[in-house]
Amino acid sequence: MGEHDTVRARLRAAVRADDPWTALSALSALDTDRPGGLADAVEELYRSDADRAALRPCFGWLLRLLGEAGDELLLRLLAEPAFAADDRRDLLRTAVARRIRLPAELLRTYGEQAPASGGRGAHADGPPASELVDAMGLSGDASFAPRLGDLLGSPAVRGRAALALGRLGARAWTAPIAGRLSEVTGLDHTAFVVALELMGDPAAVPYLLRWLSESGEDRVYDVHHALVRLTGRDPLLPERASGAAYAAAVREAWAGGRTERAPAVVRDLAVESGAWARFAVDGGAGRVPGGMLPPPPRAPRARR
Repeated sequence: MGEHDTVRARLRAAVRADDPWTALSALSALDTDRPGGLADAVEELYRSDADRAALRPCFGWLLRLLGEAGDELLLRLLAEPAFAADDRRDLLRTAVARRIRLPAELLRTYGEQAPASGGRGAHADGPPASELVDAMGLSGDASFAPRLGDLLGSPAVRGRAALALGRLGARAWTAPIAGRLSEVTGLDHTAFVVALELMGDPAAVPYLLRWLSESGEDRVYDVHHALVRLTGRDPLLPERASGAAYAAAVREAWAGGRTERAPAVVRDLAVESGAWARFAVDGGAGRVPGGMLPPPPRAPRARR
């Protein structure tokens, strides 16, 4: 049995093992002498109807393990027209999870072949599948912006469409996204605000201030966070306030459209010992940001 046959046989046994993760980790440790061996075996098993179902639960993990070779493999499989729609959908979701920038032409072809959002039986004129919307935003291709803009009114994918536009930096859509803040709620509202933050466009600031002054929502953190990023002003807020008290403090901090960065004022300095001093700081800009990581494609925001 040749070396390739050996790796393939071990991979086939590993994905069917009672503990596939331990078996796969052991197999990957043996692949260091021939880096392409495991990648070739993964591709061969994925292309096999008999092996694909067993490989699928481990497929994304293996691609991460393979690194650049895994990305190249994923691109080859995505370009393969022979796979069924469910397989192509899984491949695109994996590419989105890995934040791979896919060619625009491949995404257009996928859009023509894939079912609309809503799965089997979805109307042909319905919105595109969610993984395609995410992939458009990661593509870096501004030609997708008009299509994504049209989806801002579609409840099924409007949050994803807004995030995709934000990732593309399509500032022509700043006002349309910001203008809909009062129309969306929940995760869609968060997605719209995060999209504006990703745009980095100061033109969104008046819309965010207006939303704070006109809405009665207690969940205002995302709007406050976006205003800090877009204006550079980081007003001090009560340390332990929550709910309505926190929302009131945020509204007070931004009341009257105050967006200028005031100089910090240190007051009430009191030396309590040789090692401790107590003081208060008013205004200024935060020097130690406590913000959030950029959101992955399939979630509005991820906490640190």
